[in-house]
Amino acid sequence: MTKAQLKPYWRAVGRAASALGLVGREAVEKYRHEVMMEEAGAEHARDVDSADGFDRVMYRLAVDAGDWGAAARFASGEERRMAHLVEQCARQVIELKQCEATPDMVFATEAIDSRAAALSYVVGVMRQAGYPVYSQANGDWWLDITGGMAFQVFRMLDTHRRRLLRRLGWSGPLSFDADASWHLDGAMLSVRHAGDIPLQLHVGRVPA
Repeated sequence: MTKAQLKPYWRAVGRAASALGLVGREAVEKYRHEVMMEEAGAEHARDVDSADGFDRVMYRLAVDAGDWGAAARFASGEERRMAHLVEQCARQVIELKQCEATPDMVFATEAIDSRAAALSYVVGVMRQAGYPVYSQANGDWWLDITGGMAFQVFRMLDTHRRRLLRRLGWSGPLSFDADASWHLDGAMLSVRHAGDIPLQLHVGRVPA
């Protein structure tokens, strides 16, 4: 990275760490180095390529922070990544809709984690928005649209996800986490996060 890039980089690290609930210098540094290694193959900020490497790192930090405006600016050439985010957001919408519809039932992970269900939901949203869909059978739906369209699909899904959370009485953060999984614990709505970050559990009462 150049000296000029370091300032926005450190701001992005701070926003992402805050959104992920990371506490303490050690946890933030561990996360920061993981992002650089995963996205740019670098151990230190000075070793991150100032072009593509910087964009990939900043995109990841923006996504982790739930800053979709910044993510769009750094998403050049990342259509496949955006498609993944769209599918994960659709999966979460389906999970939350089932929690809303069946508050007295045990959460059926097998039914909700199906990629086919998420793809079907995405295709429905795209058709409703008037976007072309030709390749959904093999999961390459994103090849039919521009990156900007995929981002708009994500925004529609994320808005619906947030509305569902509010309707379900959720009092935790509303920012999007692709690894989040929603389920019911009795009459309580809970979320679990996958990955190396310690388990986070926020609970909101599901309205009767």
